[in-house]
Amino acid sequence: MRLKKLFLLSLVLCLALSATALAQTQITFWHAMSGELGNAIDYLTEKFNAENPDIVVESIYQGRYGDLNTKLVASLSAGTTPTIAQVYENWTDAFFRHGVIAPLSHYMDLTEAEFNDYIEVFRGMNTWDGELYTIPYNKSNWVMFYNADLIPNPPETVEEFLQIAKEITEQTNGETRGFGIRPTLELFHAFLYVNGGDFLDADLNVTFNSPEGKEALELMIGMLEDGSALLIDGYENESFGDEMIAMYIGSSAGMPHVENSVGDKFQFKTAPIPRGKRPGAPFMGTNIALFNAATEEQRHAAGKFVKFLTNTENTVYFAIKTGYLPVTYSGLNSAEYQQFLADNPHKAAVANLDAFGYGYWQPTIAAWEEARSAIGMAVERVFLGEPIDLVLEEAQMMVEEAIEDMLSQRY
Repeated sequence: MRLKKLFLLSLVLCLALSATALAQTQITFWHAMSGELGNAIDYLTEKFNAENPDIVVESIYQGRYGDLNTKLVASLSAGTTPTIAQVYENWTDAFFRHGVIAPLSHYMDLTEAEFNDYIEVFRGMNTWDGELYTIPYNKSNWVMFYNADLIPNPPETVEEFLQIAKEITEQTNGETRGFGIRPTLELFHAFLYVNGGDFLDADLNVTFNSPEGKEALELMIGMLEDGSALLIDGYENESFGDEMIAMYIGSSAGMPHVENSVGDKFQFKTAPIPRGKRPGAPFMGTNIALFNAATEEQRHAAGKFVKFLTNTENTVYFAIKTGYLPVTYSGLNSAEYQQFLADNPHKAAVANLDAFGYGYWQPTIAAWEEARSAIGMAVERVFLGEPIDLVLEEAQMMVEEAIEDMLSQRY
């Protein structure tokens, strides 16, 4: 009789455990984070799974962003999409146009306060058809890195920036140039935007082929011609650490590389990009999208997970561990993050609250990959000596063709 009772008790326990296992909702999260960034995601995933025994999240590294995008596109054809994945805005636009993603915010049970806690510029980068379709995750901005031993007070305007660049070059007899230039789309965009221009307008008309665009390129070329800037082959942080340049504009996500390059050779700090006709702070990085193939249970589980990833505690943890920004106002203003900035004053401009008020981003359209390639090549051609007017005109034609293809439903 005793053995029978023990057998029945064991059977009940096994059935209970089996029922619990069957009740678990399984979701997958594809990402492109390796190294310390991947470790931070793994930690948060394990933490979430421990706190939510009814949900099992599998975070899967899929290689670099290009690899991730290729695998996502392939998974759509094969019917094997993940539940959620990191995405850039132009990927989101393509997925949205094809109707293969769902508005993630609908499954997060957000209060009005929680919705508004996401930083406004990040909400703008994630909104389609008036809905917060994707949720910001790893976000960075572009700032000016400068040698504080040579430049006690960083330039606040473009005029001051040009003057300081010349003075540094003269004071060091050219051994340290005032500024480092790498002919990239991002640097062109920075000078274009503060000069009052942009790549496209709200109606997708090309606007970079304009007086503002020409002036931005002329400014960059002019600095090389007068010797106040050095043309960089490779990443700027290396030339900066070798004291070949005193200033450069780059992503805050590159902070660890700058710290390694500089070491204890000199003090460096960050400052906002100098303002021209207007201030500007470019924001970049990926977001998290929810794919339509997910079941209703998986959608709600994914919403719970993403809400967890971006709550105040965890967005601050991720920011401190990786160098990215908190994605909420509560995270930015938290005592822990503010103490982190106080302990690392060279990072102060990265979380400059004013910058969030005038932040901007690259176009979010599906055709942007082709368009940015055309503009990037145009910038390189200008630095190779080709006429600015001709190059911008040809780039405009290529971008317009890419947008026309997109609007004709090729995407």
